[in-house]
Amino acid sequence: MTKEFQIRYQSDIVSSLSRRLMNDVVEEIFNYLDYDSLKNSEAVSVQWRDNIAYGKTWKKLLERNLRLSAEWREMLEILVLKWSLDSSVPKNYMHCRTLCKQVGNSVSKLRRNWLEGRHSKNEFTDFSQPEIESIFWIRGSLNFEMNKSWIGRGQRDGSIRFWNRWTLETSAIFQPLLLTNRLLGCNTVRCLQFNDDIVVASYFGGSICIWNVHTTELLQVLDEMDVANYESHYIPVNGLSLGGSPGNYWLLSCLSSPTEQDFVTLRLIKSPSEEIPIVHRIVLDQKLRVLQLLVNDTHVMLLISDTETKRDQIQIRSTASMEILKTIQIPYSEMGVFDYRKGLLLVGSRYEIQLWDTETAICIRSVRSSSSIVFVKIISDRYWVSCNTSGKVEVWDLKCALNPAHTRSVLLHQLDATNLHCPLLYPVVRADEYQIALIPCRAKDYSELHIIDFLQLDEKAPIDRPID
Repeated sequence: MTKEFQIRYQSDIVSSLSRRLMNDVVEEIFNYLDYDSLKNSEAVSVQWRDNIAYGKTWKKLLERNLRLSAEWREMLEILVLKWSLDSSVPKNYMHCRTLCKQVGNSVSKLRRNWLEGRHSKNEFTDFSQPEIESIFWIRGSLNFEMNKSWIGRGQRDGSIRFWNRWTLETSAIFQPLLLTNRLLGCNTVRCLQFNDDIVVASYFGGSICIWNVHTTELLQVLDEMDVANYESHYIPVNGLSLGGSPGNYWLLSCLSSPTEQDFVTLRLIKSPSEEIPIVHRIVLDQKLRVLQLLVNDTHVMLLISDTETKRDQIQIRSTASMEILKTIQIPYSEMGVFDYRKGLLLVGSRYEIQLWDTETAICIRSVRSSSSIVFVKIISDRYWVSCNTSGKVEVWDLKCALNPAHTRSVLLHQLDATNLHCPLLYPVVRADEYQIALIPCRAKDYSELHIIDFLQLDEKAPIDRPID
């Protein structure tokens, strides 16, 4: 802030009120400010700073933002996990001021980094595994999942290993109990889902295991093969989605076969240690194949491919009744992907990404890609991320995509997650507001985890040139 600016405000209303001993009024004025405004106000003069301290304005701002802003609450959680900060609001005002600035600066920095393409790159070599000559491993255990606390991945012996996402230290190992009298590779993890309470994994043998995330205790082993002919070689394909809230978790699974019908099963988990009832089970037409599925409190979404007509569709069903509410026809893809957030459906196919309004079933925006899309994800209300078969990650402007008047490209940045210059075998990608994580999946090479971090500390981190 310039000296002229400071001098100009030495005799402003705040100073006048303070001279008249009307500090309560000054306090109320500062209480209306947001983070950036309060930070700038503190730099105006010593008197302004003293008034802010007198009213304990930083403490009030922190408490208000943690109560009203999900962005601030999540950022505090991340800072606690990443840098071992104390998550409680300190009683000491100066400590409270410091914590508020740490959270506020991190929120501002994260927004700026996404907009400018600033990021750091990290490689997690301990994420790789010994080479296994098994098609089951190739198709299954390359998958991994992450949430704000952990990164999880299936291991060679069928166990699930968790790492602290921010320190990359091993956090927990979950051991399964599987039937062994089935197909070769039946102990290979096919799909993995977890939240703050439970871990769920499906296996090629048709079993689904559920653990307590905190104690690692195995709570349930569900047998999906009870609906199938063992000789039909059913295996879960893109078989799991876990949604809902504590006390009402929904578990959606799919048992699929290249020669028989697909079974889609919806279970309700009220208490994972008690019997888990099947709420709905549907059997699809033999020509239909489920490529991906998703469940939340209100909707079940199935990405289905018609093997006869070579057409794909998204079925939107009611979670309560499994009744089909809408069907959206989308471009054909051998391994279609989609994501859903707040009424927006993002679909990736061979050379195209489409953004749909699920309420009206209208395609809002369609963009082309040079390679087949293997991953899409809507990031907050500002961006979406995609990755193609070559491992190129692209960041798109969601707000511009939603604006019909915006006719220019909505592509913001192209990011290289790795420095590899070799063919990739369908990269596996996960992303959220803080990081994009990718396994390159080179053929017969169990690659390490590559992380693009938008919450990095290195001020010299690379800046990708915006796309014109």
